[in-house]
Amino acid sequence: MIHLGAALLCDAVTVRENLLHLLGGGVTRLPRPGFPAPLAAEVALLLYVDGDPGIEVTHKVTGECRLRGTGEAPIFAFEYTLRTVLGPEEGAQSVSAVLPLANVGIPAAGAYEITISVDEKPVGRIPFTAILDETLRASWDDSAN
Repeated sequence: MIHLGAALLCDAVTVRENLLHLLGGGVTRLPRPGFPAPLAAEVALLLYVDGDPGIEVTHKVTGECRLRGTGEAPIFAFEYTLRTVLGPEEGAQSVSAVLPLANVGIPAAGAYEITISVDEKPVGRIPFTAILDETLRASWDDSAN
């Protein structure tokens, strides 16, 4: 069995020895100088896996990003296979993962949501809003000159 412990949109994430190292975790507003724009963020996942000690477990982890409240096609999606061998201790064990989505694009300002699923069962969501920031646009235009 697998449970979602945390799913965060972050400025940057690394994993070392199964520990998540977050920079700017919990992003909910993405100001951008114009659209389309890169997401320029990463998703940090902490999953808790139960099972018999010493057994290899495999789960399919997927995500889809859509404009919130619409049935439109996903703007982007990801999929990876989580494989781990459970240690000798009893009980749930954590598995940390980073989904590098910095270069994925968002088409326009608006309210978005990334839905996280494990083995095709929704387990969580990450809402965020992309906004047009005119001050960023002005500084972007100034730096181009």
